[in-house]
Amino acid sequence: MGTGQRKDPSQQRSQATVARILSATGQVLRAKGYTGCSTNAIADAAGISKGSVYQYFANKDEIIEVLMDRIMEETTAAFGAQLEQSVAEGTFLADAALQAQFLAVLDEYRDILGSLLNDAPHLALAAHRSVRIEERCRDLLRTYVTLNPSAIGPGVDLDALLLVLTVSYREVGLEYLRRDLRGRRNQLATALYDMTMGGLAGTATRGV
Repeated sequence: MGTGQRKDPSQQRSQATVARILSATGQVLRAKGYTGCSTNAIADAAGISKGSVYQYFANKDEIIEVLMDRIMEETTAAFGAQLEQSVAEGTFLADAALQAQFLAVLDEYRDILGSLLNDAPHLALAAHRSVRIEERCRDLLRTYVTLNPSAIGPGVDLDALLLVLTVSYREVGLEYLRRDLRGRRNQLATALYDMTMGGLAGTATRGV
């Protein structure tokens, strides 16, 4: 999917302007939600003219599309680093701590993502935005199982398990944001562990 940007911000000054627009859009979404977000509000928050916004974007939805891609890049980097570390240390099967960290990463963008999921589902976390982090998780788990074949429980179908993992994390993550389930983070993390990592380990344990 294209970014929808009208002007390619190749010059350093243009890149700085686009960065200000995206940052301001995040501020407006956090403060006013999607329904209260407008190009006027974005321009005011960025300290630039509305015309300057239109040099790069046709409307607020195009700005939000680019912002969403940036958020997913940051989310992928943050959770991917945690996952890589847990795989390297051999701790990711130990308990539900990694799953709790996954939900905590989503909480960093809750004010933005929750508003979009509820008020602008046409813009929110479409499947194409989660592909990169899902592929990274699958590759890391496959690598771990290849290096540690005894880690997988007897009779466990790895491909089926990875499919359950991918769908479960995506859908639980969406509901976690949509319904604001922060008060049940640990319980959800444990359920995710039992459904996925617990199956990989050939057992299910409780608690974070």
